[in-house]
Order: sequence, then C-alpha cells, then structure tokens
Amino acid sequence: MEFSVAGVSVSPILLILWSLFVGYVFSTVGAAGGILAGVGHISIFGIKDANTVKPMNQVLTLISPIISSPLYFKERRLVVPAAIALGLGGIVGAIVGSYLSHTFLPDMKTYKPFFGIITLFIAVKIWTELMPSAQEKQKSVKKANKAFEDKVKELKAEGRMNELKDIGVKFSEMGITNNTFSFAGETFKYNALSPFIAGAIVAIISAALGVGGGFLLVPYLSSILGFPMFIVAGTSTLSILVSSATSIGNYIRMGSSLDFAMLGFEVIGVIIGSYLGPVLSKYIKGQYLKIFLAVILTYIGTGYILAAFGVKII
Repeated sequence: MEFSVAGVSVSPILLILWSLFVGYVFSTVGAAGGILAGVGHISIFGIKDANTVKPMNQVLTLISPIISSPLYFKERRLVVPAAIALGLGGIVGAIVGSYLSHTFLPDMKTYKPFFGIITLFIAVKIWTELMPSAQEKQKSVKKANKAFEDKVKELKAEGRMNELKDIGVKFSEMGITNNTFSFAGETFKYNALSPFIAGAIVAIISAALGVGGGFLLVPYLSSILGFPMFIVAGTSTLSILVSSATSIGNYIRMGSSLDFAMLGFEVIGVIIGSYLGPVLSKYIKGQYLKIFLAVILTYIGTGYILAAFGVKII
C-alpha cells in the first residue's frame, strides 16, 4: 500500500504487527517504544525524512500511555506524583529539544549516528546496573520485586487477582521536596524536585531523537530513585504522555508532516500491544525486564553507529 506523505510502500499487516511489538515492549518496560518505532520507520518501512520520522515515532509513544497507564493505575503500580513532576519538566524540555533537532538534525545522515550513540550509552548503563555489585546496592528494590512476584503467584493460584492493588503504591508523605510511599511491604523515599529536573533533561534528548524518552526514564527511576521495576513502567509511560504531546505539537508547528493513513494502521497495533503489556508483565521477573531492555538497546545502538561507517546490521 502506498503512503504518499511518508513516501513509502508498506504492507498494512506489517505495520500492525511491528506496532503491536512496539506497544507491547513500551508498555511492559516503560521504555524502548519510541526507539523501536524509529527502527521500524527508518529501517523496515524506509522513510527518508528525519523530521517526519521523529513526530511519527512520538505519536506511537503517545498512544501507548493512554492505553496502559489506566491499567497500571488500577493496580497501584504507578507513582502518580513522580510521573506528574516528570511530565511538567518534560513540557519545557520537549519544546527545546524538538526545536534543536528540527534545526540541526534535519536529515538521516546526521540523525542516525546521534540516535545510535545515545541509545548505546543507555544500554551500557543498564548492563552495568545488572552486575552483582550494583544489584547488592538495591536490596529494598529486590525485596519489593520478590514480594510482588510471590503475591501475584499466590493470588493467581487462589483466583483473587482483584486483590493485587492492596500491595500497590501507597503514599504516607507528599510534599514539595520529600515524598514517601510503600510498595509490596517496602518503603521508598525521593525528592520531588528531582523528577522535574530529570523530566526536562530527558525530554530535550527524547524530543531531539523523536522518541518517548522511556529508555532514559527507566534507568533514572530504577537506579537513581531506586523504584522497583514493577512500578517503573507505569510511572515512565504516564510522564511520557505529556512530553510526547508537547514535542509532536512543536514539530508540526515548525512544518513537519505526519502520514495519518500510515499512523492509522500503526495505532491499531500499538493499542493491542499496549493492552497486552500490563496484563502479561505481572508474570515476568523484574530482572528479566531490564535484561530484555538492555539487549534491545545494545543491538539498535550498535547498528546505527556502525551504519555511519557503512556497516549494516539493522
């Protein structure tokens, strides 16, 4: 099928299947959705205009949080105040990042290496976090993950999955600076200003790349704030909704075009994948989620860096 605005000919079935995968990954780990969308638009579907790829990637990362966030909220696997702070900072960052990218990264030759370097950097960071020495520093996170996994097995065996929210996120302190909440019997604290600053920085980079920013938010939430992986995905996806919408609007304002016919098929896949993510992620160990994310980012980052030197693996 021909898509005139994007300038490509692609099977609608392929669009739906790839986007289903994008939605599933993004809603499961709270990251890599925009990167995978970019890989699809650039390497699988063949779009040549970088400033068309960027906002189209972000449309898909915008759809996924709309579907998955209510599911995470219902199960209390979402730290709402942190997500709001990240989103507010993201508004500022998205405007700055989309302007810089539209002006200084207008073509694939400059866009792809930048895309690859940032992606590979984050992949290396996540692999570092998976090392035993780093894991030892996150005992409370591991306890919360284990408690949540055990509770899921218990409730599933007894047919009482509706009680899962009882061990979810519960705040005992909320303020301008210090916030305290519990999850699966473990207590977590963070400075409320930190997510706002991080949201602005992440949004500058993610808007410049034309992605959601989850690949940066997940390491921040899990490593710097120390949140368990079972609540990282929901918190990340909700904050991305705000920054992605801001970035898309700014790209369009600056003249970027969206292929709505193509996006129509992609949205179908993302909706299905985004629903499956939260439903299935309860049965996957938190450690496995990070390994899966690290593998994806390593492959994509390496592929786009090598492409700048004429070596193609993607």
